[in-house]
Amino acid sequence: MDPASLVAYRVTFGLLMVIAVGRFFAYGWIHDHYLAPGVRFPFAGFEWIRPWPGVGMYLHFGLMGLGALGIAFGVAYRVSALTFLLTFTYAHLIDKTYYLNHYYFISLVGLLLVLLPLHRPGAARAWWLWLLRAQVGLVYVFGGVAKLKSDWLVHAQPMKIWLAASTDLPVLGRLFEQPWAPHAFSIAGAVFDLCVVPALLWRRTRWLAYVAVVGFHVLTRLLFPIGMFPWLMMAGALLFFPPDWPRRLASRILRRPVRAPEPRSPPAPLSKRAWVGPTLAAAFIGVQLAMPFRHLLYPGDVMWTEEGFRFSWNVMLMEKDGLAEFRVTEPGTGKRWVVSPREHLTPFQVRMMATQPDMLLTFAHHLARHFAERGHPDVEVRVDAFASLNGRPRQRLVDPNVNLAAVGPWDDLHGWVLPFRAVDPP
Repeated sequence: MDPASLVAYRVTFGLLMVIAVGRFFAYGWIHDHYLAPGVRFPFAGFEWIRPWPGVGMYLHFGLMGLGALGIAFGVAYRVSALTFLLTFTYAHLIDKTYYLNHYYFISLVGLLLVLLPLHRPGAARAWWLWLLRAQVGLVYVFGGVAKLKSDWLVHAQPMKIWLAASTDLPVLGRLFEQPWAPHAFSIAGAVFDLCVVPALLWRRTRWLAYVAVVGFHVLTRLLFPIGMFPWLMMAGALLFFPPDWPRRLASRILRRPVRAPEPRSPPAPLSKRAWVGPTLAAAFIGVQLAMPFRHLLYPGDVMWTEEGFRFSWNVMLMEKDGLAEFRVTEPGTGKRWVVSPREHLTPFQVRMMATQPDMLLTFAHHLARHFAERGHPDVEVRVDAFASLNGRPRQRLVDPNVNLAAVGPWDDLHGWVLPFRAVDPP
């Protein structure tokens, strides 16, 4: 097939990543995310990934930007793509505080760009395009499946909270004040996520679907600070158009035919060895299909425990807030301390930790080490943590009688995370 759409996506993705890296420099996020915090919340099994000292993180992001430029312009393509993938993924595994679905998406697309030869002239294999289409489509499909909950469809939560906070927007603000608006937006969001991929695949509805993609992502960009995600998805949706669309667009702009370059040799039929790629691609998509369902292996409400919540395309699904206060005791001496997380964490870390059990556990272990370094090696750490889910009254998140310093990061959290008391949200 014509490789034009794959090349256009590669170039667009690379340029968007250059902008993303530039934002980290411009807004001071390298310092705020990696250098300023004294406490990290690593992903389980990746505790060895830490920020580089001194100017190391600035050099790290500079190398990431060079990798993105290489992807966009096809310069040392394989090396550039691998450099970008490793530097980007490393940076965003340092601290789960800053986890975003589109960071996960970027790492997955980065891996595919490393493996697919999108820099070579001539014809491309059709399965390369379908693999990228599948990766983009899964974000929408599972985003829609995740919305098939009573909070979203029946109670219009957390849409009520979000729209109430955005009534100052010009023109749209008055619309958001209407009592029916949260319900309409919630249902429309679920329908969009579930239907946009079939609509993009069908030629007769493709243009209408793409207009909906642009409208949807422009609106979400106005409502939420979600960075590059809208632009990534608008670029990804273009993959569903015929593969020669960039060439036809260039022909119209230049008013002369822009033909595909002749391949160096006729495409050879797939040999047994050539089936390795499609087989691995099918396995990759199989993993992507399974990951969002892994929360079914765990008891409890996934939005409360957040066990299996990350890496599952639970996009903009809930609004949680909470507070936590830690109690440290030394059984041998009877000494007691009350610790506010604000004494150790940045404000953003405090806000994110207060509602996520695994982060509460990490901070409890940090406190145990902190006190051990100060001559109190056998302390116990408990927490009074309360959280609100989608506008409900706050309820206890963690059993205050459990010594979290004795709980391992791989232990079953259902021995200390309290069950969610289901009440209808406002």
